[in-house]
Amino acid sequence: MTVLVTASVLIYGATLFNGTFDRATDAYDAGNYEVAVNLYEQLVSDGVVHADVFYNLGNTYYRLDALGPAIANYERALHLRPGFTAARHNLDICLQRTRQALAAPLPPAWEQGLLFWHVHLTPAFSFRMAIASWLLFWGMLALRLWRPLPYLRRAAGVAFLFAVFFGVSSWTKEHPQLLAVATAESLPVRYAKGQEEKARFELFEGDRVSIDRRENGWARVTTANGERGWTEESGLALVGPPYLRPSLGITETAGGTS
Repeated sequence: MTVLVTASVLIYGATLFNGTFDRATDAYDAGNYEVAVNLYEQLVSDGVVHADVFYNLGNTYYRLDALGPAIANYERALHLRPGFTAARHNLDICLQRTRQALAAPLPPAWEQGLLFWHVHLTPAFSFRMAIASWLLFWGMLALRLWRPLPYLRRAAGVAFLFAVFFGVSSWTKEHPQLLAVATAESLPVRYAKGQEEKARFELFEGDRVSIDRRENGWARVTTANGERGWTEESGLALVGPPYLRPSLGITETAGGTS
């Protein structure tokens, strides 16, 4: 796997963040992977949402042979930074180890049709462009009141369309379909909620699914090929948001050690 991203690459002013990140990286380099996972997960639980943290988490889970959480964290990193080449490379390595090599579920049809152009944009870029286009639209309207040039009306219309498209893109980036990755070696997907229900098909570690309903510890999942059913959430690592830690039996103790 590609080496970790170091704290010096991250642009954060918080000493606490850099201190925890550095300790996690040192633990990883020393082969203390459970300690590193606890420290990186501590950053996530403290509200740090950054592609480099998720990328390093993916590498650390991979070293722990936790394929599902590794894939989930690479997916998180790529959602925040679609051009993250190292994360894409490591994700491909993980997917080659999965039993079924299932493709990831596609976004809804309307998103594929209307927002095909925003696949490689980061959430932050879409948000900034939406705000900038909206301010430009109102600025042109104000300028037109002061000096009614003929082209300003058309230019304002174009700015409005940009604001709408980037606004929808930004909202979609911040509210993606909920993806999850199987963490169990074998995870039955049933016709209905309940362990007594008949299994419809099986997921295997590393398989990615979308979730459209969650009820009492159960999730209704759909695969890329359209198979659907209910499975226990405890066997899944959510890609998020929200960015929840998967249950793998790794002990958390004070200071992030185990």
